[in-house]
Amino acid sequence: MARPINSPSALRFEGHTLRVRYLLGVALCALLALGGCGRKMPLPAVTTVARSFGASDTSYIPLNPTWDAGTIGYAAPQPMVPTDISIGDDGYLFVADSANDRVFVLTSAGQLVREYGLDQIAPVPGPLALDIDAKLNLLIVNGGKTVWVWNQYLHREGVDSIAGVTGKFSGERAAIDSVLGVHPFYVDEGRKTSFQGVAFGPTASNTVFLTDKGYNRILRLRIVVSGRARLHNGRVHPTFKGVYDGEVATYGSGAGTVDNPRGLTVDGEGNIYFTQLGGNFLVQKLKKQGDFYSSAYTLYQHPIMDLNRCLGPYDVALDPDGAIFVADTQAGRVYKFFNKGGSAGHPASLGKTGLGQEVFARPRGLFVSGDNVVYVAEADGHRIRRFRFSVSESDLPVEQP
Repeated sequence: MARPINSPSALRFEGHTLRVRYLLGVALCALLALGGCGRKMPLPAVTTVARSFGASDTSYIPLNPTWDAGTIGYAAPQPMVPTDISIGDDGYLFVADSANDRVFVLTSAGQLVREYGLDQIAPVPGPLALDIDAKLNLLIVNGGKTVWVWNQYLHREGVDSIAGVTGKFSGERAAIDSVLGVHPFYVDEGRKTSFQGVAFGPTASNTVFLTDKGYNRILRLRIVVSGRARLHNGRVHPTFKGVYDGEVATYGSGAGTVDNPRGLTVDGEGNIYFTQLGGNFLVQKLKKQGDFYSSAYTLYQHPIMDLNRCLGPYDVALDPDGAIFVADTQAGRVYKFFNKGGSAGHPASLGKTGLGQEVFARPRGLFVSGDNVVYVAEADGHRIRRFRFSVSESDLPVEQP
């Protein structure tokens, strides 16, 4: 970070520089005086190197190798078509593979995980989106009216028996398998319901949000206890289900309304971010105000609301600082917007290399990790691309020997 020019350290640095320049000047004059009109002493050569300096010259540098079936060791009947990515608190990456009706799991180093039942998250026909919470509940939607759940903790510890909320425990294998396998978390009654995106709310809220393109709405579910599981370690762990808790946004073409919604995410304050393919505003933020939500950004004031800003955005994610990332599937690009201060709602540069210039083959899913790595699920490329945040120092003079 550059020092303010009027800071004490900057003044000390500037004074030191002036003294050095003065002494060099005196020495040079002495040498010239000794040499008369003879040969001049050569000065050190100064060149410029490309190293970035300052937040205005940031970029997201591609990480190698690209994660495709070969590099991660993923054997499947069909070439993988990744549609979404989520990362759990333990650092595992969960990837929805719509071509093979399953979710597979990777370590942060790109190694396929096969233990603890993490290779058994199937079948889920054509999974589109997923999210995982601190209780290790993995929720999956696939364009139907059912939200599916799979719990990592139950698999890791093992289940001896299960019971209802107040009933007796049963060790029946079929009953245990029904809890260990992928099973319904919530089933909507709507005939046209088509869930496209899913996101947990803040942990303390015990809520889940869903985008439904069938009825053009965003739903809220409450997470409640559905039963109990006695584990191999002797502990009793609750199982969960979702209960309908109302609609937070409904059909319309204006700000704060919904038309053909897709991906969504929720920040720590409960604000909702979603993308859609219809209406006038394809990327929106709904600000939570008590039990109500209103549009945080407005047309003509915030460029994120420009009518032609995106072509076909399918997913949205937040980085650790709250900046908004958007995967524009139709344009094949990823965009970033500020989300704080006076620049909130304005485009943010992704740099002149890497992610900022990359054109993807139908990017469908997007996730930004806590260490600022952007993961892009490239559906038609059958791979996952990674880009690490970088601040380079540019145009700094370096002395050559």
